[in-house]
Amino acid sequence: MKNFWNIDGRKKILPYICLVGLVAIVCFFMFLPNLIAQRPVAYGTDLKPEQLFFNMEFTNLITNFFKTGTFPFYSWSLFLGTNFYSSQTFYVMTDIFGWLGLLLNSVNFFDRALLLEILKFILSALTMYALLNEIISNKKIQWIGSISYAFSSWAIFYSGQLMFHSFYVFVPLYFLGIERYLKYNKKLLFIMSVSILAFSNWYFFYTLSFFTPIYYIYRFYIINNGFEKIFPKTAKIIGLYFIGVLISAITLIPTLFYIRENNRLGLTTDLLFADKQIYLHILSAMFAPNYLYIYQSNVFETNWHVTRELCIWAGSFTALGVLALLSFKEKKFRNASLLVYLVILILLICPIGNAAMHGFSEPSFRWTFIISTFNILVACHCMVDEDNIDKGKFKKYIFISVFLCFIIVPLTSLIRNDYSEFLILYKDQWMLFILCGGIMLIYSLLILKDSKNKIFWFLVLTLVETSFFGYSLYNKVLDRSDRGTYEFVDKVTHVLQDNDNELNNYLNYLNDQNYAEYYRVYVPHDSLYWFYSHNMSVAYQLNGFMVYDSTYSPSINKLKDLAPQIVEYNSGMIFNIKDPDILQFLNVKYALVLNEDELPEKINWKLVEREYRGSIQVYENQNYRPLGTTYGKIITYENYLESSTNLDVLNDTIVCEEKDFLNIKSYLKAEEKTELTNIEYSGNHLSGSCYSKNDSFMIITLPFDKGWKILNNGKPMPVYNINGGFIGIPVDAGENHIEMYFVPEGFKLGVLFSGIGIIAFLAVIFGEVRRKSKKVI
Repeated sequence: MKNFWNIDGRKKILPYICLVGLVAIVCFFMFLPNLIAQRPVAYGTDLKPEQLFFNMEFTNLITNFFKTGTFPFYSWSLFLGTNFYSSQTFYVMTDIFGWLGLLLNSVNFFDRALLLEILKFILSALTMYALLNEIISNKKIQWIGSISYAFSSWAIFYSGQLMFHSFYVFVPLYFLGIERYLKYNKKLLFIMSVSILAFSNWYFFYTLSFFTPIYYIYRFYIINNGFEKIFPKTAKIIGLYFIGVLISAITLIPTLFYIRENNRLGLTTDLLFADKQIYLHILSAMFAPNYLYIYQSNVFETNWHVTRELCIWAGSFTALGVLALLSFKEKKFRNASLLVYLVILILLICPIGNAAMHGFSEPSFRWTFIISTFNILVACHCMVDEDNIDKGKFKKYIFISVFLCFIIVPLTSLIRNDYSEFLILYKDQWMLFILCGGIMLIYSLLILKDSKNKIFWFLVLTLVETSFFGYSLYNKVLDRSDRGTYEFVDKVTHVLQDNDNELNNYLNYLNDQNYAEYYRVYVPHDSLYWFYSHNMSVAYQLNGFMVYDSTYSPSINKLKDLAPQIVEYNSGMIFNIKDPDILQFLNVKYALVLNEDELPEKINWKLVEREYRGSIQVYENQNYRPLGTTYGKIITYENYLESSTNLDVLNDTIVCEEKDFLNIKSYLKAEEKTELTNIEYSGNHLSGSCYSKNDSFMIITLPFDKGWKILNNGKPMPVYNINGGFIGIPVDAGENHIEMYFVPEGFKLGVLFSGIGIIAFLAVIFGEVRRKSKKVI
């Protein structure tokens, strides 16, 4: 800090301050439409239906943690009950900015998200600046590269996916850690960056790790002019990598246990995409910001959402710099970089390569943030060393690229056989590519004419370009209807109550027994504003029947196999349970509707309130099935699927795996049904009691999860996965006091490994200090 006040200190800090100011200028113009209209920034497909509600529950659980010390492991409001800790590491649990947002809890969610997104843009620029400062010397080009990174097509498109953008912020630190290790044998930054990224988002950390060997070998060769001593050097950094991974094990291991049964895993073996327009999009994606046309008339559209995520553009300066590589005279850098691009291209054009980069799941272009990052590093290197650019070759590549920008849209339209409507459907997209081609021409003229202040003008053009395209996007996506107002969001999330748990308190008051029961509440999707999101139960702290969540409990896949109709909109991650037999099985007790015809049939409903909050009708299920009920009949899944038995079987028959059939059947000695009573539940605990004349078997309709430890009269009980992914336990003859405690599977192991990782990290720090002290001596 003392160094800041002397001249050298101010010189070091001034470029960072200037960069922050430049990023702030772009942010101002980008969000200007929302500021003028005084409407929330709500860009992104999932910001409203998913992340708003996941952040609500995250805030509730963390607030409860600080008040009571109850760890935020389990959510009762998120679709039938959910392992929140392990499932939400993908969304909010490990989002560093989400934790920072808790300090702004009094601020409206969308305004809070906007402030944090601006912070992410600034930090993205600063981390890239730190990386470029290590690789190249020109300050203004470092600024240009940093702004290009902060406002790349990937960053803008995924700024609406809060957790993805959070990961992106720290990626340059990872590459900087590799750089400092290779140049100076410094280890600490690499370990810390690995730990931060693995903690921040395991999904993209896998992708980055997959690419790391390619990048590491590339940089080792560039820095060391060959591969001498690569094996001992590489062995050390692998060890450092695993120390960083171990530190984050407290979240990684529970997540790995949780997702291992996710049915989205599975590697495709396709070598080529069926839609040719994908390849034309790949050919042109570096030259235009695709976020301006992804969800509009798009000539590259394939009706397959993953192909819309091909985000490579990082400004015309970057595109031009990559073209300069093709005409770069210095062979070592050019050939090594082109070899990396060859590997990237193979991964990019092959579905199997994209699937591998996507965690051995379906193909995806989400990993293209790596390409944008590499493009910026290559472009900045080439532009700093401009004397090594063959201007003659460079002209040819510029001409080809600009010509491609001019023809790619009509050419793709011709191949798609919709050329007759080209100027109606794709005119705006074509104009965008022509504009981007024109901007590249301006950049290239500054290079070819050797303008005296060309780098300054590069910087100005980069600021204008990113500001204009950012403004264009947010002006285009601004919701000017009533649904785009702050008031509408507030109305949607408060139509059933004004304060937290007000609705639950009202429902409990309707029946004295409610205070000792666990029940669920049915609200139709198309009524009471629940069309806004399938996660509305979270806003009202209800135990509901809907969810939109890609990380839902894997055990629900069994219910989906038994009852495919629970899937909504033909999506693998949107569920809405409306079937009366399943509702009865899952303990529906109340329904809130505007009209009687919205009630599910077959259930014995009784009207208990006609004018709740003015016009809402409240109905009670007269045949409510308690959370825990003993059963007397049993069949296997195989027998159920082979027969044409309807779903009502779930209410009186155990449906189990073949391997568990005999064990469970041995418990079925009681003829009368027994119900779980005196239920208490909160946090990570549920308890209840029951009496049974003989041994029996009880189904508890919470999703099966190995994190549950269940005790009966203080003794651990075997737990079975039955009736479509729910909990089954044996019940003894006599009094039974059931206690359930939830700790995510793998959490304790994760704590142990994180402890080992922290000890190893401290050992590395101690070693570094000793090494420095020896040098001083």
